[in-house]
Amino acid sequence: MKATSYIRRHAILLCLGILCTFVSFKYANPQYTTHTGELHWTVLPNSFITINGRSNINTFGCDASGTFKAEPLHGSLAKDGKSVTMKGAITIAINQFDCHNRMLNADLRKTLKADEYPQMTIRFVSLERMPLCDGGEDFISGGVIIELAGQRKPFNLRYAFSKTNTGYKLEGSRGFSFADFNLTPPKKIGGLVKVKDEFDVAFTLLLDNCK
Repeated sequence: MKATSYIRRHAILLCLGILCTFVSFKYANPQYTTHTGELHWTVLPNSFITINGRSNINTFGCDASGTFKAEPLHGSLAKDGKSVTMKGAITIAINQFDCHNRMLNADLRKTLKADEYPQMTIRFVSLERMPLCDGGEDFISGGVIIELAGQRKPFNLRYAFSKTNTGYKLEGSRGFSFADFNLTPPKKIGGLVKVKDEFDVAFTLLLDNCK
């Protein structure tokens, strides 16, 4: 009995030792690491943002690439130890959006009150957690504040975070209505009729690192 108990006890200790070695290796291996509790991202100039709209007969897209101001994005773990408090913003001049059609450009600027409120700003407020840096695609949610046409509104976005050849990218998009910003959709835009009371804002931010 003593020999059996001795063997059983040592077998349990051996299994625990193997398990601890595996766990230590897993979390020491860089492919599993995330962050040290801080984020410091520089938004690279080849990032871009797009506004997409719809009519009853067509869709249209207006994009701005490398033409907006981007503050560095900083994040730190919140008191709950999981969510991330973010600081930083990107600011785009409405007149920098190119719809690839002169009439569309003029109508978009008029609709978004570009003369009175010449910029749109996306302020990053939070992430549900730190993104994973394992080289795969990670999906996370986060809060932003969008300032457009004199309105300042909070929204929740769903992001795709992934590695590129030169760094990382953060992609996000969300559908809005003109009413979200107290705007009246044009009856027609660029010759298109019955413009729908909705549009999408999508962005791809290219980042220098994952920490």
